[in-house]
Amino acid sequence: MLSTFAQHLGTNYCPSEDEVLEVKNLIAEPTRQLLTLDEEISQLQKSIEKLQEKRKTLSTYVDEYKALISPIRRIPQDVLSEIFIACLPTHRNCVMSASEAPVLLGRICSSWRALSLATPRLWASLHIVEPRALRSGLYDDKIDQRLEVMKMWLGRSGQCPLSISFHCTEYYAAPADDESTGILPHPVPVDVFPRELVSFARRWRRVSFMASLPALHAMAALTAADVPMLQSVSVFVHSPHENSLARFGILEAPRISSFAAYTGELYTSESEWLPLRWDLLTNLEFQTNPWEMPLNVEKALELLSSCPQLRSCNLPVGDVPGDPTNTLSRDPPVELLHLHTLKLSMIRGGSSFLKKLYLPNLRKFVIRGNAQDSLPQFLRSSISLESLDIDGPHYSKTSQLEVLRAVSPTMRHLIIRDFWGPSVARFLDDEFMEMLTPVFHSSTDISQCCCPSLESLTVACRHDISDWAVEQFVVRRMSTTDCSTPSLKRVRFQFNRPMKLDITPSLKPFMDAGLEVEMMYSISRPSHLSPWFGLADSRESSTPEVSYPAHW
Repeated sequence: MLSTFAQHLGTNYCPSEDEVLEVKNLIAEPTRQLLTLDEEISQLQKSIEKLQEKRKTLSTYVDEYKALISPIRRIPQDVLSEIFIACLPTHRNCVMSASEAPVLLGRICSSWRALSLATPRLWASLHIVEPRALRSGLYDDKIDQRLEVMKMWLGRSGQCPLSISFHCTEYYAAPADDESTGILPHPVPVDVFPRELVSFARRWRRVSFMASLPALHAMAALTAADVPMLQSVSVFVHSPHENSLARFGILEAPRISSFAAYTGELYTSESEWLPLRWDLLTNLEFQTNPWEMPLNVEKALELLSSCPQLRSCNLPVGDVPGDPTNTLSRDPPVELLHLHTLKLSMIRGGSSFLKKLYLPNLRKFVIRGNAQDSLPQFLRSSISLESLDIDGPHYSKTSQLEVLRAVSPTMRHLIIRDFWGPSVARFLDDEFMEMLTPVFHSSTDISQCCCPSLESLTVACRHDISDWAVEQFVVRRMSTTDCSTPSLKRVRFQFNRPMKLDITPSLKPFMDAGLEVEMMYSISRPSHLSPWFGLADSRESSTPEVSYPAHW
């Protein structure tokens, strides 16, 4: 195939007229061979298409018969029913949606639909949302539709105990022709959903209500005898009236072990506690609005002393002006042997509260607000503590470093935020990281630093911790851990500054081995002297801005 033109191939050589004819003669025979090959390929493709069509027919035949002997068809109905139930969400109730397991599974085939309808436990949880009142007559139609679905859904639950959450939008008193919002006042009674739910009250096991007090009027009329299965109650009342929770007769139900209130008071107008079986509670959660008074220290201690079985507790505690606190020193500490999770919002002080607690089995502690006077002592007594979540701006640097020294060696998860507050309150800096960093590359030295068993560290700070300090912390922690010490598994940092040192290359071997590292930085803004200033693709603002995680 070589020719005199081979040396010109791949160049910009321009042949003469005679050479053009010579080239055409040169490629005439190869061109005929190409046409012959194309014809052969076309014939082979037709043969392949015939074979593919034949294979498709045989495959369809085989697949149809294979379906008859598929394992899923031979699973016993009771086992398949349990599989259906395992598909239910575990962290919430089912939603009125075709994507939820009770409805979705019934759309696979007729036999699955029959089984889903014949499995009452599949329909024993439901989240109900009252729609907002919109114009154009949509509200009435949507109300009727959801009422029908609710009754049909719960009707399929047979006699199973029910888990129900009801979310009602606030009662809007907007003008009838409010063009700004498109929302109308309720054209139907605000308690239309609660009145229907009351008919299922005898089977309530877990209920959660978020609504206005008028909307919950029908539920407030229930008594303990009406809810014999009730074990868990959660109430969030929009714009609460004073002592509104005292109106709920269901609180006297004898089997309630979990109670959560996000408004109102925990005691009646006669200063008596709500009629709960406090001695049976294993979970207690109480939150107030910022403008409402928290539980004073004396009341909070009195409450906890009435709940010896508590496993989890969330309370707002504060020193109320005018309340005497010197009498607390004479009272014995409140001892809760079973409490493993405690979340506190310290409002207007309340640091004396921690001094009166003895929680030997506390595993998780979340605290918001200032308790720097009593927190170190409390942490020293919490010998089994594994998780601490704390706001940094409420503490001085000295007190916060003392807190870090006081935590138990069993600490595995540490979360600290220092984004807000005055600059004098900042303590998250390289000195803080140094306390968590082993000094030498030796497995015996990790016990000399704070939190030797640390598995995860989450820090949200401004800019005083350097990238180098984070790098040293990770490298030395990962280099000093051995089979007897839990290794670091997760590191998350968020800075209110741009990146100054890329530490990813030095951490990559540990990340490849399974360590989770998340470094988030704020966007850098170009100087007004920069020639790139004002451009969207500014070289000085190439660092992506990352929003603050919602779960922090």
